[in-house]
Amino acid sequence: MPRPRRDEVLPPDEVCFAHCYNRFVQGSYLSGVDQATGKDYSYRKDWITQRIEQLASIFLIDILAFAVMDNHLHLVVRTCPDEVLQLSDRDVAIRWLSLHPGYHLDEFVCIDPTDAQILAFLAEPENILRVRMALSSPSAFMKDLCEPIAKRANAEDGRTGHVWEGRFKAERLLDSLAILVCVAYVDLNLLRAGIAMTLEGSDYTSIQARILGSQNQMAPSLAYSKVAISDQEVARRIKEVPQAQLRKRMEIARKQAERRMVFKDAWLAQLAIDKKQSVNPTDSHLSKNGLRATDKGFLTVNLDQYTKILMESLRFRPGKASALAPSRELVEVSKSVGVDPSNVCWLINDFKKIFRRGYRVGSPESMRKEAARFGRKRTSNTKVSRLFYSKQAVGFDELQRKYIAASKCQ
Repeated sequence: MPRPRRDEVLPPDEVCFAHCYNRFVQGSYLSGVDQATGKDYSYRKDWITQRIEQLASIFLIDILAFAVMDNHLHLVVRTCPDEVLQLSDRDVAIRWLSLHPGYHLDEFVCIDPTDAQILAFLAEPENILRVRMALSSPSAFMKDLCEPIAKRANAEDGRTGHVWEGRFKAERLLDSLAILVCVAYVDLNLLRAGIAMTLEGSDYTSIQARILGSQNQMAPSLAYSKVAISDQEVARRIKEVPQAQLRKRMEIARKQAERRMVFKDAWLAQLAIDKKQSVNPTDSHLSKNGLRATDKGFLTVNLDQYTKILMESLRFRPGKASALAPSRELVEVSKSVGVDPSNVCWLINDFKKIFRRGYRVGSPESMRKEAARFGRKRTSNTKVSRLFYSKQAVGFDELQRKYIAASKCQ
């Protein structure tokens, strides 16, 4: 069966939660220690993380979680097409031209669009519609993330060709449990791989940023300013700064941008849902600080409760009874979604194995409904979803290497 179209999995006119991931070509460690040459490319993780932070200030896509590994990248995002409608045409133009000025410059430097550029952009109405859709599109986001990284890596290595394995992969998260377990799975990547020993020590992950942010640790902001400059100011800059000094001016602009200090996690989506937040669909929740898309949360737990769930899932061993009773935080979350606590931990640990080769993650009912919307009679992972989305603990048949209902193994 052919894979579904990206717009079918993540409709551009709907708020979607998605897990996006991509690998370097042939599984190469192009942001770690390359096994073939022994060269250490770990500094490229800074490139990727900084680029994600920059894009978070332009796109109306919330970054829920991320993890940059030696040979691959994970992102969990929420698209906000409803918030794009709140932007004026001029705001749309400024956001897009800040990122795509129309001429080649260093993609990692903030560019202020000119009034002339904005007027030229607004003179073509089809541009506005196209860009409005792109500003909440995971495909456009991943293109603007992966392409500059590939160009920069190739330029550094003096080579051409592919850096990423191919088109990024994505799966839609259909309910609150799917969002929780996917975000937790991404945040625990380094600990499960044995690269980090603690959550705070999980470099280049969202959980480290959130913990350091909660401790009031600051970092230079890389967000785009999203302001326009007048044509007179442009003329003055050109007159004062010759073409030969363009790179020097760009370096000064970078240093100026770094003077703004923000909390480490200020550009990530707010973790906990604010119960006082308006639920009126016509109300806007655009970010007040301009560092992220919105100020909306996405989980029913706070950071302290979330980290306890993460650590509990690390202690969980599939098929083996735990000596400790489930924590209060895990019990409350499990009760709210109607799923056995051990199943939640199992989903966090083996998220990719359980929902492998699927394009949608959620309860069996939600996956069937989503597939039926687009005329598909079948969807992957329905059987395994039925097992884990249950109040009954799941078992594992070692001989047949498959998940089974607990009642069948008694």
